[in-house]
Amino acid sequence: MNTFYDSMKHSMMLFAALPLILLPASVKAEVAVQDSQGNYYRNETNVHATRSSRYGTGSLWRVVVGKLNCRQEPSMDSQVKRTYVAGDLLEVQIYRGGSDEVFINPKDKNGKPWMPVRNGNSSEKTCYVRANSRFISPVIK
Repeated sequence: MNTFYDSMKHSMMLFAALPLILLPASVKAEVAVQDSQGNYYRNETNVHATRSSRYGTGSLWRVVVGKLNCRQEPSMDSQVKRTYVAGDLLEVQIYRGGSDEVFINPKDKNGKPWMPVRNGNSSEKTCYVRANSRFISPVIK
């Protein structure tokens, strides 16, 4: 009988500590994290567009390079649809779906991530920019 109560006591301690164990993961999800080469494989941040949309709004990112080509597909070989300039505000195009996959940037044939974006007021169709800190940075609070 003591063994049962001992195991229950340890289980209860685990449940009490569980929120503390999970806390860092939920905090990290609020601001996109880059890898050692500056790549952003995920696109969620804690600042989203404020327009109303039945599909939801995406995270906001700022162009940090003089000129940034936005391509039709996630590839350097793809046609340039438009060019953004330093300071332009981009909104991530999020897709309908109930899974975390909508926040994962697609990769090109070399494994480099590309972010699906549109301008900050969402008046244009989606195109892809290289998801790297040399070109873009998340808008944070």
